[in-house]
Amino acid sequence: MKETKEGFQFKADLPGLKESDLDVSVSGNRLTVSGKREEEKHDKSDTHFSYERSFGSFSRTCSLPEGADLNGVVAELKGGVLTMLVPKRAGEQSKKVAVKTGK
Repeated sequence: MKETKEGFQFKADLPGLKESDLDVSVSGNRLTVSGKREEEKHDKSDTHFSYERSFGSFSRTCSLPEGADLNGVVAELKGGVLTMLVPKRAGEQSKKVAVKTGK
């Protein structure tokens, strides 16, 4: 997760997943990405010496910072990378505060 001037950006590497395999939801101040990767079918005549592709259900939840516009969340799956953008609410931009020295 990173903060930009316009909002918050989240990225997740999800190679091999399709849009239909994913669920992105917002509840309260929490953003949840969940999905399922099906096990690949193997031909019984094939001999595998090593197999390192994971499968099954997964879920990841993170808390959104104050000022996040939950109605403007956008998610895009491209090239195996899920990118989610959460804009900041209008008027929620940060500002620099001057620090004075006391006497």
